[in-house]
Amino acid sequence: MSSVIMTMNNPAVPGTPATIYTGVTASLNIALTNDTGADINLNSASNLEVFMPLYFTAAQLEQMTISNIAPAGWTFSYNSADMSLQLNWTGGSAPWYSNSAVTFTINNVLTSNTPTADAVQVNFNNIGGAGVPTQVSAALALVAPPAPGNLDLQQVLNVAPEFGGVVYVSAISNPLTNTLYLNFKNTGSTPLFNGNNMWTGSPKVSVSFVYGTTSGSLAPDDKQQSSQLGSAWAISGGIYVDQTDGWSIQNPSVTGQANSPTWTLTPNNTNKQIIGTGDQSNVTFSFSNIISMTPTGPTQMYVQFSGFMANDGTHYNDTVFVVSIIKQNPPNPGAIGIYSLAETITVNSSTEQVTIPLTWSMFGVGSVKLSFYIPGMTIPEHKYTYGTAHPALNYDTEYPQITGVTKTQTLTVYCWAYSDSNWQNQLNKIQCTVPLIFPPVINSFTIQPTTIVPPASYAFQLQWDIAGQDSFEIIADTGSGSPVKLPVPQTVTSYIVNPTAPETTYTLNVYGNTTND
Repeated sequence: MSSVIMTMNNPAVPGTPATIYTGVTASLNIALTNDTGADINLNSASNLEVFMPLYFTAAQLEQMTISNIAPAGWTFSYNSADMSLQLNWTGGSAPWYSNSAVTFTINNVLTSNTPTADAVQVNFNNIGGAGVPTQVSAALALVAPPAPGNLDLQQVLNVAPEFGGVVYVSAISNPLTNTLYLNFKNTGSTPLFNGNNMWTGSPKVSVSFVYGTTSGSLAPDDKQQSSQLGSAWAISGGIYVDQTDGWSIQNPSVTGQANSPTWTLTPNNTNKQIIGTGDQSNVTFSFSNIISMTPTGPTQMYVQFSGFMANDGTHYNDTVFVVSIIKQNPPNPGAIGIYSLAETITVNSSTEQVTIPLTWSMFGVGSVKLSFYIPGMTIPEHKYTYGTAHPALNYDTEYPQITGVTKTQTLTVYCWAYSDSNWQNQLNKIQCTVPLIFPPVINSFTIQPTTIVPPASYAFQLQWDIAGQDSFEIIADTGSGSPVKLPVPQTVTSYIVNPTAPETTYTLNVYGNTTND
């Protein structure tokens, strides 16, 4: 689907999306490229209305001007009725040639509003030609200027999609409803907020997409067409998996004033760490009801962090993560992808019931069987059915449980997909691995006198109860400065020693993913 492509940049702040700093005057360079595949028809009534984000006041909009307009024939005026910056065509009937661009610069771009995400929207009025959109938009991030001493969120936070960030495009006759999963992972050694007191301010994350009808867009955001199939306004955000002390998400409203949809993610005001470490280091959000009818190709999700603190006296710089999304044609029927919501799972005892959080995606699947493999263990299969009326594109999350893990091992999960609901007509098989971490532990280590064994004067029996180890060793130290490792077989749980020194210390070391002496 061809259209007009809009690009925008702030030459003072390189990067994508275009970014301005609150309280700092900027200029924005905009290009509108005719990618419709034919000339566009201009006439004496043609104009382009530029609507700036809502974080600008009317007074600030009136101070803006447009210059460097090319090609010649366009003039600038401020439309106070619409509160828009307007380009008027004065060249009479004329072509806007295919593959050519209208370029211009917006000057005196200044606001002191709170950092947030929004978009610049350009409306096409009285402009004729096949493929000419009613509007196009480009994201404009408003962030606080970097400050000396602030930390970089991109050094401690990984922001990435699950399932590779794939969206399957579809036609009106066969709409496919996609879900994108966005994960925040704290990769630092301390919680995202590590202060003694509760954080202050209003930390938030603003999520938006590239909107339009081109290959580089996810979906259109035209408010007048918000009820049509495939509108970006229909996308619904939610909390999918939260290992923290709580996040919230606010969905955009088409009845609001914003020109383009933005989803706002915020840590709850009782979530002190924001994102913790270890088993509290992840939070995953879902963006469902995505129906993309644009051509295949790469696009982006913009994830803007504003107002986050590292500790009581240190802030993070505001930043925007650019997340890649790949729009593809629908796959062959079968399982598409499977992964564990936990990168590793800690097992504390062989009798513990271990929960494996799994999510998988599938296309045209009636039933699924999950099988599990760990050397030396037998784990029952799990089966799931979706009936004959299952959606063409589908997602599922389950939490199968296993017992009997005795040491650090890798669990392999196989996902078998079937076209019917009775696990008969196999389509394909995919797999993922889940590391199970069993920290080695010493439950007991004792020494008791035993029967004297001539010619030794004394005999003692060492006994131990250990678990989770890959190996262990016992060291005898008489204090001479030369400790000795005893020749203890790895398969036994007791050993006879015959100390001859006045005092001998025996140390049991177990080794696995971690060490416990």
